[in-house]
Amino acid sequence: MTTDFEKCLLGKYNNFRQAQSAPTLFSQIEILWERIEGGLHSRQWYRHEKDYPYREGYHKLSYTSDTELIVENYNTDWTRRENCDMIFKFDGRAWNGKILGDMCYRRGGRVVSEIILINKQLHSRDKGLDEFGNRVWGSDTLYIFTKGE
Repeated sequence: MTTDFEKCLLGKYNNFRQAQSAPTLFSQIEILWERIEGGLHSRQWYRHEKDYPYREGYHKLSYTSDTELIVENYNTDWTRRENCDMIFKFDGRAWNGKILGDMCYRRGGRVVSEIILINKQLHSRDKGLDEFGNRVWGSDTLYIFTKGE
């Protein structure tokens, strides 16, 4: 059974409009979310490097209510990404997600992630912060992806 959250999430996205409107600020990126046996699979890649995703993982959904769920995040070998699950809440208009807690660390920084699923768009901002709160990777700006373009 596909849930409302999955209907919003599953599919292929790109940010071509955003990247073309500001090519010095935004790389052209594609994202694929698909259902697989045992959960979900996601991949992100630069448009010119489809065979070399820079982010890939597996996921399981754990619903706490009709309007709230946890996305459990796993590496490509199905080992858990410790402390990196995300919580999503539906506000009547959009699904709003963020890292659950503040103990997710990747690539030398504490991960701060935000995802908004609204209509056929996925808005995303990911960054890593050092111990002083300085950004060491990622973006302060939301990337805007559109499904199926």
